[in-house]
Amino acid sequence: MTYAKEKPELKLVISLGANIAGKLGDPIRTIAAIRPQIEKSIFEWNVAQNYKKNQDQEIDKSLTFKWSPLFETDPLGGPTNQPNFINTVLLVEGGGFSLVNPNEKAAICLMEKFLELEKIAGRDRKSMEIIWGPRSLDIDFISWGELQVNTETLILPHPRLSERNFVLIPLTEILSKAQGKTKRINSQRIWPEKNS
Repeated sequence: MTYAKEKPELKLVISLGANIAGKLGDPIRTIAAIRPQIEKSIFEWNVAQNYKKNQDQEIDKSLTFKWSPLFETDPLGGPTNQPNFINTVLLVEGGGFSLVNPNEKAAICLMEKFLELEKIAGRDRKSMEIIWGPRSLDIDFISWGELQVNTETLILPHPRLSERNFVLIPLTEILSKAQGKTKRINSQRIWPEKNS
């Protein structure tokens, strides 16, 4: 017996963070100001990717942008005296992705759009002297479906995702809304919760 292989869901996961004021204001104002610009950039990028393959067809432009709440998080790495970060995560999905296969060229094109948005907020990655130092805006491309990329410009999925609570917790918040929240049950003798 054979089973049809289910097409993987093509979702984009993007993380945003800021911990110093930039051209668009303090971190919260910066993230709020950049939010519609990120959505516009992704929408235009998606239409361009679809159009290349389907010039004679009606393009499905439907995308859903799911934003997590804002979270304040401690800096991870870098100088110890820098301010806390404001973080959020964006999950993008929808019919508009159905005709575009995740590929390295398209992913790098999208990452370049994110780097331009960082510049609008006052960040210049090339002049950064401190690794993981203060940032007016940090946009990380976390994943696109099951695509794997390893270039100087972009690595997908993000190589340190499992170490990033400032990505995992907001992403869990988005997914829990879509899938229903889990319910913790009280500890029982058969399942001790204390570590030995």
